[in-house]
Amino acid sequence: MDIQQLFTEKDYEEIKKMEGRTETETYRGPVIDDYVVDVTHRPHRMKPGQMIYMVALNHALVDNLANDDLYWRAEPAKFFHGIPTLEEIHREIQRMYDYLTDNYEWTMPECPPPDPNAYPEFDS
Repeated sequence: MDIQQLFTEKDYEEIKKMEGRTETETYRGPVIDDYVVDVTHRPHRMKPGQMIYMVALNHALVDNLANDDLYWRAEPAKFFHGIPTLEEIHREIQRMYDYLTDNYEWTMPECPPPDPNAYPEFDS
């Protein structure tokens, strides 16, 4: 999937309109291949005077990603320095898409060989 189709220049112009506002707003982009980008502009919970942007890639068929077992892998990106650039948004959307579709490089963790003299902790 082309991430530039999910979040276009037109969508970026729409979220630019949120800058300077102090109420919580969410921009929901178009649904493409059952994926949708949500951008939420809300106050920081610990610093009420500071606004943050949260970018989330959601699957349109999943009502609540918090109940999805992949939620921890596609956690929304948070930007605290004001409106992120279009490139930053595309990079984060690509990261979330790669995680949701298992399109990332996995390497085998280094594990020590089992100890042949070790006794099991329980008898099965």
